Amino acid sequence: MSEARLCVLGSGSRGNACLLSCGERDLLIDQGFSGRELERRLGQVGRSIERIGAVVLTHTHADHLNRAFLRVMLKQGIPLYCHQQHAAQLARDARFIRLARAGLVRPYPGRGRFEVLERFEFAPLRLPHDCPPTFGFVIEAAAQPRPARLAYLADLGHVPEGVFERILQPGVDVLALEFNHDEEMERRSRRAASLIERVLGPQGHLSNRQACDALERLLAPGERMAHSLIQLHISEECNDRRLAFSSAVRVVERMGGATRVFSTSQDEPGRVHYLSCVSEEH
Repeated sequence: MSEARLCVLGSGSRGNACLLSCGERDLLIDQGFSGRELERRLGQVGRSIERIGAVVLTHTHADHLNRAFLRVMLKQGIPLYCHQQHAAQLARDARFIRLARAGLVRPYPGRGRFEVLERFEFAPLRLPHDCPPTFGFVIEAAAQPRPARLAYLADLGHVPEGVFERILQPGVDVLALEFNHDEEMERRSRRAASLIERVLGPQGHLSNRQACDALERLLAPGERMAHSLIQLHISEECNDRRLAFSSAVRVVERMGGATRVFSTSQDEPGRVHYLSCVSEEH
């Protein structure tokens, strides 16, 4: 059995998709790009749509589910794992109806665990976001040289206490966490006041400050420390990748940790990360 790998194919308000691989089995967490764009990005990391065995959905916002891609999923026989409430939200979409009739819609529970492709065990984490229900996941991959654990938290207005508990016990190897905006840049932006209020609110998106507060808690002494932090959903308008990166590095240094920090891009795939060790490939 091979090592488990992760590659964020793109993250931001114009589209999100994260590739998880173990051996020959690939899956996506969310798929917010056109089929052509997804094929391009997969090709950049040596994969293809034909190798995708499942898509696991966090929530139904358009930047996380490109509904036109449901046609590709039907053609390729790719199942969609989603919560029952997601299915209800998509129930009037003819493409989703055809996917469901083909037996390719697989509801997952809001609690407990579910298995995908016999290699990955997902534990859903309910997150506060203005597209309920939104989920993050703690994912365990049955890989060599040992099982590996990933926490994936993409869209959330704050980190609930219960989420900390689920991540800290027994800890994760890789933490993928939203660093959406700088609060002052958000307030000074030319965005509509209603949008600014939404983003800054408890059901909106995580700021650099909030993400750093969460990171500090997750790196507390005595806790299993992630070898890598992957920063997700960095705003192009109200954040700066260098600012998000440096804020996280300062936390790691202050906590005396060895966690490596990586920022994702909206436009291109990021690094390929091996979940159970610190080596990476481009």
